[in-house]
Amino acid sequence: MDRNSLREEIMRDAMLHKYERCRKAWNEIFSNANKDVPSKASTGNEIFDSGIEWVCAGVERILDFGCGDGTLLFICALLGTKYHIGIDFSDRGIEIANNKKTMMPYGEYEFICGNIEKIGKIEDSSIDAVILSNIVDNLYPEDADMLLSEVSRVLKGGGRVLVKLNPCLTAEQIEEWHIKVIRDNLLDDGLILWNNTTDEWREFFARYFCICDYREIYYPEYQQTNRMFLLKKNEVS
Repeated sequence: MDRNSLREEIMRDAMLHKYERCRKAWNEIFSNANKDVPSKASTGNEIFDSGIEWVCAGVERILDFGCGDGTLLFICALLGTKYHIGIDFSDRGIEIANNKKTMMPYGEYEFICGNIEKIGKIEDSSIDAVILSNIVDNLYPEDADMLLSEVSRVLKGGGRVLVKLNPCLTAEQIEEWHIKVIRDNLLDDGLILWNNTTDEWREFFARYFCICDYREIYYPEYQQTNRMFLLKKNEVS
């Protein structure tokens, strides 16, 4: 085994250990999810849809890290994207995504079970756009940092990124809901939650990308507001 293969295997095993509880939870969620593909290019939320339309505009190759059952990539295909890569640690989610892609009339799809190490197999500057929907803040900080670095590497100059984040919990909510504080802003709420404020996320993303826009997405069915950043990689000079 060469050094790169050994490094990938060590990284994969470490990731599996850290996120095994999360993987099992998402396997159960996807086992009970809708098995149909979307019939229209909409999630049902106007603000989120505007972000997806922005990230897909003029795009051929798009990556969704944390793709789950592939739903967002299928919506992207309905918006005109051509080639789609989905990566998720849930083997059940990837299994469903691979079943669903046979029902899609448009687009080419590659769904991969794994974690950040799988992005390492993608060539530099080969992807037009990336979706990171409710995934960055469900990673340990060091892994979120590694993810953004890898996304920057595989994106073309001028490439776009959509990031959607969970709401920031207040100190009162953390206490009331008996959420475990691992360290600093890192919480265990059943899954991992890196509970940064919007300004802290803004500073984090600015290390890698230009911030084009910020929008808040209200989900009335959950009485919850998510946060969406629209980012762009600097053009190659």
